[in-house]
Amino acid sequence: MTARRAASVVVNLASRQKRVPCLVLDSSKEGFRLRGNLSLRRGEMIELIFDEDRSFAECCNVVWVGKAGSKHEGEAGLESVRSAPPAVASLV
Repeated sequence: MTARRAASVVVNLASRQKRVPCLVLDSSKEGFRLRGNLSLRRGEMIELIFDEDRSFAECCNVVWVGKAGSKHEGEAGLESVRSAPPAVASLV
């Protein structure tokens, strides 16, 4: 699927969850490629929540993060792990 979709990632920062807006550039059955002002680390587990369906979250593993100065700066690749309801209802 190649349609761009507005979404948010939920990350855990020092035992607190933070929701950060992003844009899903493309997706496949294995995962997603995102763009945004994200501070993700390879191997980190996050939740991806699409703006059009906030009752559904996709749990993902960060597979790669674009290097500063490269054409992929600000992008990240996610591997889909499982689907679940969002972890924090107050963020939805």
